[in-house]
Amino acid sequence: MWRKETKPECCDEHESLPKRMHCFWPEVCKELQKLKCRHVQRFVKCKRLMKLAIPLKSMKVGRFVPTCPCKLEKSIEISRLDERKHTRTEQLAYPKARQLLLFKEEAYNLFDPFRNANYNRLIRKSLFSMYSRLANVQPPQKRKIIPKWDRKEWARHTAKLNKLAKPKKPKKIPREPSKRMPLKSMKRFKYLAEPKKHELLEKPEWTITDVMYRYKASKRLIDLSQPVQFDEARFIRPVPEPIPANVLKAVATARTRALAQPTSRGAKSAAADVKENPFSVSPLAIKYKASKRIKELAEPREYENKHIRDNPYFISPAALKAKASPRTINLAKPKVRST
Repeated sequence: MWRKETKPECCDEHESLPKRMHCFWPEVCKELQKLKCRHVQRFVKCKRLMKLAIPLKSMKVGRFVPTCPCKLEKSIEISRLDERKHTRTEQLAYPKARQLLLFKEEAYNLFDPFRNANYNRLIRKSLFSMYSRLANVQPPQKRKIIPKWDRKEWARHTAKLNKLAKPKKPKKIPREPSKRMPLKSMKRFKYLAEPKKHELLEKPEWTITDVMYRYKASKRLIDLSQPVQFDEARFIRPVPEPIPANVLKAVATARTRALAQPTSRGAKSAAADVKENPFSVSPLAIKYKASKRIKELAEPREYENKHIRDNPYFISPAALKAKASPRTINLAKPKVRST
């Protein structure tokens, strides 16, 4: 056994239990549990002893705590020979990796290979030390010899560079599916395309009533019905009308003269503007085939005249069963005119 620190004689060293004693461990635990139960029950029964065990308030003497007279504050660490660990001092005792590497580069050829192997061993140990980890020391790397390229390799390299030099083509954004309903699945659009049907209401003929005969116009209506009288002298003008002096003195500009001249069309432009046969039909219009929708729209509209009956003298059965109210009977009577 190898110990890191000295051990005083007062402290006992507790070794771990051997494997043979593990079989007696459950029996020992049971016996200890029984003793504990007896101890607790005894103190609960003897209440007098529990009261006497409480210290008095007047006593200022501190409680005695048994302590070890050992002066060492740090606990004793025991390490086995097979589980020995390197301490901080041992790690720092190794030479620095940088110094060893520099010495190896300078005096590598001066020593035997056996001594060079010892240097390699020391370098390896120093690299795994804490100091080298904190200093971020890394072993030297061998330089890689770059081989020369052939014509084929240069051709591949140039082709790849040309490919990378081209601008990137943006990806085609897929079209989002339209949320509209297709026309084939729509059933209401044909109904909406039809024209609205309006009922033609026949206005009754205008007749003069008895109230109109008796009506007398007021003075205000008579005044408003008279025509407005204007002074006819204002509307009379001499013929021919006199031309103002500013118009006679005005001088036309070059722009107005250019606009006043008629457009001159040559022989080339006349053929395009004026056709020989204005009633001729273009060959594209003759070859055109009308669609179904155009044929539907080209058909004449059908109107239903609901006011004309097949039998105008036909009386509905509901009218025969109806009973007239006293108001309708009074209105059906002819008016008696007073002479």
